[in-house]
Amino acid sequence: MINDALISQVKTLSVAERIELIGAVWETLSPDDVPVSEEEKVLLDTRLADMELNPGDQSLWSEVQARLKRQLP
Repeated sequence: MINDALISQVKTLSVAERIELIGAVWETLSPDDVPVSEEEKVLLDTRLADMELNPGDQSLWSEVQARLKRQLP
């Protein structure tokens, strides 16, 4: 369980730093750590098919991150 001291430290970070921390923690997980339901698999397959049919409609993750960071206060 996460202790209160750790949460207090996290709260001192800026929004951008907390988002970066979330990404860093996410990166520590393996695919086996994150279960995916059948409904989610169908949704992912649908989105993958759309991406392959319409490659010009997609954005690189780095571009999405940059857009989101520009929107932060």
